Amino acid sequence: MTTEPTSPTTTDRLPGGRREVPRRFWIALVACVVYVLMAAGVGNLLSAVVDGEHHPIADWLVGTWVPVGIMVVAGVFFARRSGWWNDIWHERSVAVGQPRRWWWLAAPALSLTGTAILFSLVPWSEVSAGIIVVVLIGALGVGVGEELYFRGILVTALRARHSEFVVLIVSSVLFGLAHVVGEVIAGLPIGLILFQVAFLSMDGALFYAARRATGTLWVPMLLHGLNDAALFLQTAGRNHEGAEPPATTGVIEILLIALSVAIAISVLRETLRHRRALRTEVDTAGSS
Repeated sequence: MTTEPTSPTTTDRLPGGRREVPRRFWIALVACVVYVLMAAGVGNLLSAVVDGEHHPIADWLVGTWVPVGIMVVAGVFFARRSGWWNDIWHERSVAVGQPRRWWWLAAPALSLTGTAILFSLVPWSEVSAGIIVVVLIGALGVGVGEELYFRGILVTALRARHSEFVVLIVSSVLFGLAHVVGEVIAGLPIGLILFQVAFLSMDGALFYAARRATGTLWVPMLLHGLNDAALFLQTAGRNHEGAEPPATTGVIEILLIALSVAIAISVLRETLRHRRALRTEVDTAGSS
């Protein structure tokens, strides 16, 4: 029988007599909202204090390292104290389960390939060593933070009461919405915002696939952080407008879009199998 990743819906006792925090969607949603407000809202306010054009290192330290660092520490503290720790960080890989979906490993493999191409476009001669170090550490911190909250805390809470298909869709769409708050406030056309949400939701689905394919949250964290670092460094040179990406990049993007659709279909089929198995169990128990 095939089953979906599940989490306890009851409040269990933890070492020291503490009770596990109930795995509720609203608790995880509040955590994600606080992360976005802190990382984006407070981060932008702190960056405004620094002249980023002339002091980019100070801008990154104040606007990214500080707010993201605080939220990563808060997220790890919550994961440890809530009792969700193991389910946040680990799960059984679908590449070795039944049915064995080894092809899901294409998600992290293609994402890493695309990131490597972006790094090849970085104008290294125009970027100081200080900028490289600060951006790399800051971007990795963002990857750790966003994945901890969206593919860790949020996914764990959703799994307690919802099907895996709902987990995929809700966590991916909320990830996309979290990245367009500034565009909404700026009043950009709704069509453009919806396109960005769809594209970013696809990224969220691929990070979700990377987690499930490898069985660990560390892989999407690393992929996410390296991709952000490559994007920032690509245009980090003072006189650099961004190199023209090779045709390979477009091919990879098309493959990633197709892969995200295939993964959504695979998760939908998984959910339907799980429901059929549950109905069979109920019918068998009723007839015995």
